Amino acid sequence: MKRLKELEKIVADTERDLERKKREHERKKREHEREERVLERMLKLEKHEVEQLRSYLTASAPQQGIDSLPRSLPAQTNDQGTGQPPSNNEISLSME
Repeated sequence: MKRLKELEKIVADTERDLERKKREHERKKREHEREERVLERMLKLEKHEVEQLRSYLTASAPQQGIDSLPRSLPAQTNDQGTGQPPSNNEISLSME
């Protein structure tokens, strides 16, 4: 009889422990679901900000490529007439 009481107590303790662990598991699951929703909202906001920045940059950046530069500009030459652009120390400004 004493052994039966001991076994009943072990079973009751085990059931209480199992219920406690289930409640803890459910609490953590809800917490993780809340965190996931928050992270999804943050990601959505970040994507929206990236799209706004992309739109801003697209609207403010010139839509011209290098092919749209004028072709009629004469080539710069240095004083020696080599057709090479002048180096930084050879550039001079004139008021002609």
